[in-house]
Amino acid sequence: MTLRQYFIIMGFGTILGWVSWVFVLFNVDPFLDTGIGFLFFFLTLGFALIGTSSIAVFVWYHQITRIAMPTFRLVQKSFTLGTMVTVVSMSWLFLQGKGVITLWNTIIFIAILLFLLL
Repeated sequence: MTLRQYFIIMGFGTILGWVSWVFVLFNVDPFLDTGIGFLFFFLTLGFALIGTSSIAVFVWYHQITRIAMPTFRLVQKSFTLGTMVTVVSMSWLFLQGKGVITLWNTIIFIAILLFLLL
């Protein structure tokens, strides 16, 4: 797979993820939902964020930092970091929705993230 094919497929998937998230956002009533709507909300938002963050991290690595790595390593690293950013964002959003975010939780959450990144 060439880099151009990767960007075409990842871009198409990302656009599809954002369109499906907007569709879920406007067509699912959370007050009448039994739980499947929240599942669709988080799944579509997760797919959209994985694609967006992976492309953004790849562009950042390739254009701004100019790290001398093979392209497949940059793609692998950007997808891994994009997935990590998505997991952190989704867990943060889920915890915020449950109302358990406090100052101490935030400090512990950031400490765990820094430990995992190191």
